[in-house]
Amino acid sequence: MVGGMSRSQPVKLAPGTHGLARDEVDRIQRQRLFDAMAEVVAEVGYEETSVERVLTAAGISRRTFYELFTDREDCFVGAYEAAMRHVFKLVTDAYLDCATPERRIEEALKAFLGYCAENPSVARMCIVEVFAAGARAREKRAEFMSRFAALMQHALGEMRGDEQLDRLAAQALVGGVHEVIYGPIDRGDVAELPGLAAEIVSSQIAPLVEV
Repeated sequence: MVGGMSRSQPVKLAPGTHGLARDEVDRIQRQRLFDAMAEVVAEVGYEETSVERVLTAAGISRRTFYELFTDREDCFVGAYEAAMRHVFKLVTDAYLDCATPERRIEEALKAFLGYCAENPSVARMCIVEVFAAGARAREKRAEFMSRFAALMQHALGEMRGDEQLDRLAAQALVGGVHEVIYGPIDRGDVAELPGLAAEIVSSQIAPLVEV
């Protein structure tokens, strides 16, 4: 599921008149290609992912693909960005729903790790395969890592209030979380991920606050 749409219930458009505006048709077709990109990349890796494989998985024509994207990398970046925007909203909503900074960090982590566990193909695309997908994908990864770090810095600032140390600690926390989950996602052992949130908070947040 990339960006919130279930891969198990794809929206298919029959040939001919369907009563949808062009923008809506493009959105649906783009979403199908995003879901197919995640599925194929998770199965064979980015290097072995071809436009043809994505088209087969999506059930979409080559002409439609090139009306929406310039190439394989463009489609991957779009899929990655859509997934991470969705994840960031889940994380932010969970973060804002708690009263204390420690709980906000833990619930934000639970939202992130829970999504990864429920969507292993998307998780693999975003955590593992993104490194192989070119400079644009890595730039997008850096952008979202910075956004997650800023959220963590906000909570750490409430607990400690040292702007420079909080910024560095938040960057280290976000980078450390990705390092911890890389192996399980790479192996396909995603069921264990949600339980890591409490462990990360107890082992990492308390020492940071005590510094």
